[in-house]
Amino acid sequence: MRIAIVGAGPAGAFCAYHLARRGAQVTLIDRHEHAWEKPCGGGVPPKVRERFPEVMAYEGPKRPVEIGNFVSPTGVPIRLTSRAPMWIVARRDFDGYVRALAREAGARFLNARVTGVSLSRREFRLGGVDERFDFVVGADGAKSVVRRDLLGPLPAEFLSATVGYFLEGRRQEATTWFMDRPGYVWAFPRSDHLCLGGGSSDPDFDVWEAVETIRAEHFADWPVRQKWSAPIPFVRDSAFFDLPTTGPGWAVIGDAAGHVDALTGEGILYAMWGGRLLAGALLAQRPGDYEKTWRRSFGRELAKTADLSRRFYRPESITRVFDVAARSATMRRFLMDMMTDQPSYLKTGNMFLWRLPKIGLELVSHYLKA
Repeated sequence: MRIAIVGAGPAGAFCAYHLARRGAQVTLIDRHEHAWEKPCGGGVPPKVRERFPEVMAYEGPKRPVEIGNFVSPTGVPIRLTSRAPMWIVARRDFDGYVRALAREAGARFLNARVTGVSLSRREFRLGGVDERFDFVVGADGAKSVVRRDLLGPLPAEFLSATVGYFLEGRRQEATTWFMDRPGYVWAFPRSDHLCLGGGSSDPDFDVWEAVETIRAEHFADWPVRQKWSAPIPFVRDSAFFDLPTTGPGWAVIGDAAGHVDALTGEGILYAMWGGRLLAGALLAQRPGDYEKTWRRSFGRELAKTADLSRRFYRPESITRVFDVAARSATMRRFLMDMMTDQPSYLKTGNMFLWRLPKIGLELVSHYLKA
């Protein structure tokens, strides 16, 4: 079977790697000849490294970050220290590493811009590529051409604009500022620069203005290396995950499937996980099994993040949470688990209820001392 994977980011390249190492005929197609600097924070959480030994073997530039500072819409700060550091990477380096894994395993790389997908006589034709394929994988991001032509684009209400800068300068800690509208701005330290960016699910919120405000207050003297903007999936309705991700001769993975954590914006875990699961289904010659395996493996987690994000990202909700966390060490540890160590969201309700009596005692003690 001739397999085309459109998009050579972590989802597509990791899928190609697992296919090629088992002898599949796979072509990895990307409009960028070399891995490029994707406009995002670049966080690689501990659970990504734990799940994929290939990630643990990454020896490229990275900044291990253990401390995260978070600021509420009303200016209340909390400081969280993770049990295991998050890696902050430049996506040019990390994505290039995963792409190299695929090519070394035997995947063929084709530098081309795919402009469309069509089916003719049981073969897929890709606009911009003078070849035909038996199976097409869409790993080409939130504005996926493969998804657009074979399934339909991601609904506009499930896309978020992210914007920001790469700034010249170094620091050790990460900081996230929550806005007075559903949105946030982050400053993530990479090995040789700082990624300052912001995003919002509110189409009427001026994200650039929020980023510029933080930049003026905290990074006014930092030279700009690059200005950027990009769409990412931001699904806030769990029913979205009932939509298909496969069809006759095709599948979508990663951002093209909308597989992004709606609470943290982190997508590398689900990109690589989905890529590996699809490769397994294709190698078993049962591509439809991918639909079952991703839903069983992480579908409920994604649906939970969609539901939680609707409540959590209300500014009044964040303000209440931070007011409690400022007075309760137990609440801060709970938030550390949620935001940095990222356990199963399906268990967070019970985790919180188990801690609630101690949180209450700490609040009472605080007010008695005040």
